[in-house]
Amino acid sequence: MAARWRLLYSGCRYRRWLGVAVASRGVLPRFAVFAEIVWRQAKQVDEATSSPDGTPFEAHHFQREDEGDDALFYAQPRLVVHIDGGAIAGVGRVFQDYLPQGGELLDLLSSWRSHLPAGFRKKRLVGLGLNAVEMQANPQLDDYVVHDVNQDPRLPFPDGSFDGAMMTVSVQYLAHPVEIFQEVRRVLRPGGPFLVSFSNRMFPTKAVLVWRMLNDEERAVLVQAYFRLAGGWLDVQAEDRSAPPGDPLYLVWARKG
Repeated sequence: MAARWRLLYSGCRYRRWLGVAVASRGVLPRFAVFAEIVWRQAKQVDEATSSPDGTPFEAHHFQREDEGDDALFYAQPRLVVHIDGGAIAGVGRVFQDYLPQGGELLDLLSSWRSHLPAGFRKKRLVGLGLNAVEMQANPQLDDYVVHDVNQDPRLPFPDGSFDGAMMTVSVQYLAHPVEIFQEVRRVLRPGGPFLVSFSNRMFPTKAVLVWRMLNDEERAVLVQAYFRLAGGWLDVQAEDRSAPPGDPLYLVWARKG
C-alpha cells in the first residue's frame, strides 16, 4: 500500500509554507511554496520574490547547466531503463491503480518503455518524445510524435483527445512546467488523470535548477505547485511509492476538473 505523507516537516516554519498535508485535499498557498524552499536551500531569492505573472518562479529557476539543443542531446538512442526493477514495478502498479482501462492514453516524454503492467487494457497509447528510434522500439505505443516541449510547450493534439496521461521520471527536465501542465489538462477529457512519477535519478546537466536544489519530498511539493498554478486540476495528491532498498519512487497526480 502506498505511503501517504501527512506533513513533510514538523517545524512551524515549514508548516507555514507547505500549508497542506501532502496527500490531503487542502489548498496549497499560491505564493508560499517556492520562496522559502529556495531561501533554505540556496538563499538565492528573497521570500517576497514573485514573477510579474503572479507565480513564485523566476526564469533562472528553470535554467540548466546544459542549455544546448535538447534534440541533439537526445539524438543518440538510449535503450536503457533509468530506474531499477522494483521502481519500474511500482510505476506499473500506479498505472494499474489510476489509469482508466480501455482508454486513449498519452505518454509524455516517452521512450522505449512505457511500463504499463501486463494485461492492461488500452484503446490507444500515444508517445510524445524526442527520439523516434526509442519510441519505435516501444512495444506498447500505438503511435508517437517527436516534439520538444521545452521549445514549444503546446501539445500537438486537439482538445479532449485522451482519457489519461502520464509522465515517468522526466518532470525534472521541464523548462516550462506550468504551461505544459496546462496543455496536458487541455488535451485530457473531463476527469482524466495525469500521473507524474519521479525518482532521484536524472541527467543533472539537463535538470532544471530548482529541481537540483531540492530533496525528494520538496520535489513532491514542487510538482503539486505545478498542478495548482496551472489551474483546473482536482484532488492534487502525492504518494511515496518507494519499496526499499531499491530506487525511491514518488507520485504526484490529479484529475482534470
